[in-house]
Amino acid sequence: MKILITTGIFEPEVGGPATYAPRLARKFASAGDTVVVVTYSATPLQDSDNSYPFKLIRIVRGGRLVNRIRFFFAVLREAKTCDLIYTLDWFAAGLPVALAAKLRGKPYVVRVGGDYLWEQKYLESGQKPVTLREFYTSGIYRRSGYAIAFRLIRFVLSGARHVVFNSNAQRELYVRFYGLAPARVSTIFNPVPEVSSAAKNDASRRNEFVYWGRFIVMKNLDTLIRAFAQAHIPEDYRLLLIGDGPRKVELEHLVRELGMEQRVTFERPLSRDTVFRRIRDSRAFVLPSWTDISPNQVAEALALGLPGLVTRENYLSISDRLPETLDPHFVEDVAAKLEKLADEGYYREYVKKWQAISFSHDWNAVYREHRALFEKVVRV
Repeated sequence: MKILITTGIFEPEVGGPATYAPRLARKFASAGDTVVVVTYSATPLQDSDNSYPFKLIRIVRGGRLVNRIRFFFAVLREAKTCDLIYTLDWFAAGLPVALAAKLRGKPYVVRVGGDYLWEQKYLESGQKPVTLREFYTSGIYRRSGYAIAFRLIRFVLSGARHVVFNSNAQRELYVRFYGLAPARVSTIFNPVPEVSSAAKNDASRRNEFVYWGRFIVMKNLDTLIRAFAQAHIPEDYRLLLIGDGPRKVELEHLVRELGMEQRVTFERPLSRDTVFRRIRDSRAFVLPSWTDISPNQVAEALALGLPGLVTRENYLSISDRLPETLDPHFVEDVAAKLEKLADEGYYREYVKKWQAISFSHDWNAVYREHRALFEKVVRV
């Protein structure tokens, strides 16, 4: 097959699609398929670009309209000889893909791994935070500020030969609100990350709760910080926040406002392996997101043997096996759960339940599922 993959971000940038695109492209290229990747980028070229076993085209970001026009022409050119287009973005890259695919008469498949309208348009605008499900069931998506983008996304999704989700819950939500045909959607779960045995820890743990990832509204870190300040736990407990993002400054201000500078620490983004070495002996990983669809950090924590406390608003396939979840709406609930994890007796039982969770879905499985889907789409 000749496959064109498009994505809004690509390594060395950080984010799910930035690592998903090259991993999947390598799998197909190593199987003898011809693969081209088109991505938005901060630079036209990286030193490592020539090392990929596939053609990589970087579209340097400029103005939004210019971005999409240049992306469209790159996709239009490459689509001429491809059998199928697979886009990991359903708006910034997805719209140019939908238009180019229509002009070339090529089938395209969309992978939905988040929710642009809710996460970026709504939450980052300063509106009162709500969960992903509440955003749709309450009808917020129909308001004037979101209606146009909603229609454009629906246009991209409805024109796709198939739409892939990484959770059943979001798939069902989109079938309902975007009017997608059930026969043209499916779920391919995220791969479970491989973690070196050297990164795992079976020794005693430090009294430290940890979060790593982006500092954005969706992650609800202000609630975590307030809960940590409110929780009745020993003074030697610490909260470590690893990462960066648009909300970092206000989170640092909140820590100072609460007088928690000695107990809450921020660290810059670290490489995946360095993060694992840093957190492997922490008390627990905490993910208080308003909604987290299929967070890789949970799979990583499981692979590390690091206990996790995850928002109840998650769409994980193992959601019903989590020993405890937290309510992102209430600081008091998060504080109470932190207090429970600080109790030694409760913590020992929690660790047993957490480490009893097992599931496997590696990159080979992800590749096989994509190949079966792509071959089916191309045959139609």
